[in-house]
Amino acid sequence: MLRYYRIKAYLNASHFVVFDGKKGDTHPHTWEFVATVYTTGNNIIKFTEPEKMIMKVFEPYQNQVLNEIDPFSAIIPSLENITEYFAKQIDEAVKPFEYHLRRFEGSETPVRTYGVRFPEKHGIEDENEADEVEAALGRLERSFEFND
Repeated sequence: MLRYYRIKAYLNASHFVVFDGKKGDTHPHTWEFVATVYTTGNNIIKFTEPEKMIMKVFEPYQNQVLNEIDPFSAIIPSLENITEYFAKQIDEAVKPFEYHLRRFEGSETPVRTYGVRFPEKHGIEDENEADEVEAALGRLERSFEFND
């Protein structure tokens, strides 16, 4: 049996981007991130455990200008770069609980979302199991659409 959680987290921070050599204005966002984590282990743990680990990843960045904090002092803190960076950090943060990140999405506005999916390297090696996870996630997402 595969168990999974869909956890939302918010990051309040500012950033600026540089395009074609021109620095844009520093402006704030409340980014919304949605992490779908699953386990192939047999232990049921409190959902608060992976949630706490996810929130810890964001703590150093809350209410900061991202461009002034590594790694975003070296890379443009675009929605894509921010989402990919935090996805990798969260994947590592939840591993001690036998959880793995399957999907991670970041939104800077309600209509602009960027997402990444992780391959079936985290214990889901059977194609049928991978399909089962995707089908279950699809059902979960549809149920949230009606509730949001």
